[in-house]
Amino acid sequence: MQWLDDPSNQALIMWIFGPAGAGKSAIAQSIADFCFHSDNLAASFFFSRNSAGRNNSVQFITTLAYQILHSIPETRKAVTKALKDSFSLLLSHSLDAQAHTLITRPLNDATSRIGDTEVLKSWPKLVIIDGLDECGEPKDQQYLLEVLSTMAKRLSYPLLFLVASRPEQVIRDAFNRDPLRGLTTRLALDDAYEPDSDIKMFLRSKFDKIRQSHPAGGDLPNPWPSREELRRLVEKSSGQFIYASTVIKFVDSPHHLPQDRLNIVFGIAPPELATPFAELDALYDQIFSSVIYIEDALEILLILLLLTNLPPRPSLLDRFLSYKPGTTRMRLSDLHSVLRVPAAE
Repeated sequence: MQWLDDPSNQALIMWIFGPAGAGKSAIAQSIADFCFHSDNLAASFFFSRNSAGRNNSVQFITTLAYQILHSIPETRKAVTKALKDSFSLLLSHSLDAQAHTLITRPLNDATSRIGDTEVLKSWPKLVIIDGLDECGEPKDQQYLLEVLSTMAKRLSYPLLFLVASRPEQVIRDAFNRDPLRGLTTRLALDDAYEPDSDIKMFLRSKFDKIRQSHPAGGDLPNPWPSREELRRLVEKSSGQFIYASTVIKFVDSPHHLPQDRLNIVFGIAPPELATPFAELDALYDQIFSSVIYIEDALEILLILLLLTNLPPRPSLLDRFLSYKPGTTRMRLSDLHSVLRVPAAE
């Protein structure tokens, strides 16, 4: 929000990135809600791999243009004219051409026509793009970022773009190169933001709700869960909200005793037909299925898990495995969604 409200801000794009399950979409949704109610949300697009229409970039620009037309009505006339003049052709054009015709030119024309600085200050200026890594193929994600950077540079009205994604290789590479590098500020969802304390607060709140609303809630021991159980859950979460969220969804079943379900999570009781972490299994299965050098990557992970005295540095792993220098980084390049691979020694 400081980035959004800073009038001297030179970065037109903010990239929020973090591993799978870190809470990027939840943050993006919260910011979208907050900015919508404060009339500062120009448009948003939430990509989703499992949702038709939101798992590729086909409707991306037209959706943003439609929302901007409503949030900044002064663009309506130019957008309507563009659609009347070449509707059938326009939708077959490239995303870059669509962005220029439906967003950049109408906004620039309206900015020039209005001229009044105070009026322009009242316009919403934030565009949120979440889940970029769930948009089509890597080449589509790279192209979409190129379109965004071109749009940001061409606009005379300073729209700001908030992009949230996993740090996949093609996305990292795009943000590490100009022009995006010079237009972007970054926010990494890492341990600097003390996720453990937030996860602990989240778990306490949700367990209290289960106690109050579950049919068997009144018969749970007090306190429940115990301090030690809560500590173990926070530790098992490893800073990932998706683990804590999955546990709560599993324990909250109205057809099972909450303590029995929690015991299954801890491995104290045998699992039933429904495993507690089916959702997580599906997530990580999707991530690992896209790793090109999967056998080598698993070998490196096995060494990290078993040889805990070996400092986890890529150069040491290269020597230990008799790899050529740089091989470990290359083999793990598709796993930045689940591993923190340092950029330099």
